[in-house]
Amino acid sequence: STAVSIEGITDSYLETWDDFTYPSIENCNATQVKMINKYYQDLLEVASVARAHLISEGVDEAFEHWFGENGNPLTVLGVIDNIVQGDKSGVLYRCDDIEGTCASHPTTYPGYHRVNASQETVLCDLFFTSKKPLEDMCVIGNITTVKPKKFAGIDLFHRFLHIESISKGFVAEYVEDMDQLVDYAEHNSSYAVINTDNILYYIAESYALELTPGGCLGDYPGN
Repeated sequence: STAVSIEGITDSYLETWDDFTYPSIENCNATQVKMINKYYQDLLEVASVARAHLISEGVDEAFEHWFGENGNPLTVLGVIDNIVQGDKSGVLYRCDDIEGTCASHPTTYPGYHRVNASQETVLCDLFFTSKKPLEDMCVIGNITTVKPKKFAGIDLFHRFLHIESISKGFVAEYVEDMDQLVDYAEHNSSYAVINTDNILYYIAESYALELTPGGCLGDYPGN
């Protein structure tokens, strides 16, 4: 894949999807709304670049890192497309910590999915103070050290997968530790392609490969 400038991939999603859908936002202040809207654009951008990479490069080294040689690229493509274009009727971001979970986990919970209101995601103060824009990728550290969820757009992508109407009950956080992700890729590709963190690492690595030649994956623990 040929590296391109930041300017060259900005708004690339506008050429990928012309009917992407947005969640609603409630009980967030003006600054939070501005940040959510910016980070949603980051989500659209990283997803569109990963989609384009998947279509052009297929089962390349980045794909094999997270899904193995036998992973189904069409499954991954479907997950990306559904995150962006799937029906978000009733899907809601809110910032009011309605269940008090942010307050009880002030340094560890950037947000949470409401179990008893399955379409709602609460974004905690920690989300706004700790998450980074895509512009920081390959600047603040490599992907395996910093982790994909450090980037707000990728974190929002992951939060949609907690919503059953979007994940369809198939995609989930089956495993999260790096050794387990690599083991899935090497020995359980049918689950790797529907495991949240395998997908997040793939879209992060695909995006990084467009930022700089060779990307910024860091030390990959697999073969």
